[in-house]
Amino acid sequence: MSQRITRRRFAAAGTAAALGLPVLDTGGLATSNEVSPLAVGGFPALPVRPYQLMCVICRLGAGCTDDLGDPRLTAILQAAREDPKLPLTLRCNVDTVYRYQNPGHAEDTAEGELFNAKRDLDIIHKLGLAPGDTRPAIDMFERVLAKIPQTRGICGYGAQTSDTWRGCAQADSGNYEKGRQLGIHAVIPPRDPAEKAQYKKTSAAALYQAQTLRIRPHHLLCMSCFHGGKDKLAPIAEDNLFEAIDAIQKQPDIPVTLIAGVCMICPPCGKYDPVNKLCVGGRSMALRDQKKDLDVLQKLGLKYGDTLPARKLYQLLFERIPSTRDICGYGDGETRAYEWSICGSAVKDDAYQKARAARLGIQD
Repeated sequence: MSQRITRRRFAAAGTAAALGLPVLDTGGLATSNEVSPLAVGGFPALPVRPYQLMCVICRLGAGCTDDLGDPRLTAILQAAREDPKLPLTLRCNVDTVYRYQNPGHAEDTAEGELFNAKRDLDIIHKLGLAPGDTRPAIDMFERVLAKIPQTRGICGYGAQTSDTWRGCAQADSGNYEKGRQLGIHAVIPPRDPAEKAQYKKTSAAALYQAQTLRIRPHHLLCMSCFHGGKDKLAPIAEDNLFEAIDAIQKQPDIPVTLIAGVCMICPPCGKYDPVNKLCVGGRSMALRDQKKDLDVLQKLGLKYGDTLPARKLYQLLFERIPSTRDICGYGDGETRAYEWSICGSAVKDDAYQKARAARLGIQD
């Protein structure tokens, strides 16, 4: 380096600036009536203050629908509804090493700087996250709904110890709690039932007409749990598990190609995004599903694109994967984070064991 870095320069400029590394500009957030994206790894992310997530839910609980009465909150809600997978980045003002993401005080509410700082940190603590963390919008809002049952202790404190800690005027209104009871569908409306029904009809027909089934690896286990050793099965509106099992029972040697991502089972699901052909299930469902897919492939010694007769594929599956715990419980049954929750079938895999004993009803 051409310049000597002195201790004084290092302290004044900070490590990154002193070493000539790029520094995140923490001063330029959106104004109150616009939403400004950040670039995170080449894709846009919407910066939000943690309290704004609770405010959105509170306004919905107060009876608002599309217009929340605040341009910034309305813009956040609109962005989440238009694209539930849009990344939201939590930004709040801190004095610690996390200050690289400090947004400044332009979006502080009128209760004062200390209250705003405490409220944001209280929310992030409840969420089990850290300043700067980014999650898809649907995941972030579902996390708030799951982890923060009430405003008490966050937006208000019961007894007012001083004017500095008077809290938000809406803290005791009950509106947040009402909004929380409305659930995620008040924030992000569910998929249109008529569209789901149409996709069920067309995708089920396509599955029965297919010469080769295209199924993501972990759905082989889902099909097994759905079967559960039962003699009679019936279709359901939410997926094509029945149809896939039925097709295999009728043609035990039908080729099955293992594919990445959504498959023939997914189109009727409420969490299926037909435009992008992605799973937008909350609580990071798609992330867990990908790990389960890869774990299944590793256990079977296969890869995406491999094609086997259904009979042979299930023989291999039941031989190599004796329990759903190996896949759906990550082998040890430990939930290490909110995103890595464990499927109920991994806790009690009776249905899988019955399907395994019945060989999914595949006749010799």
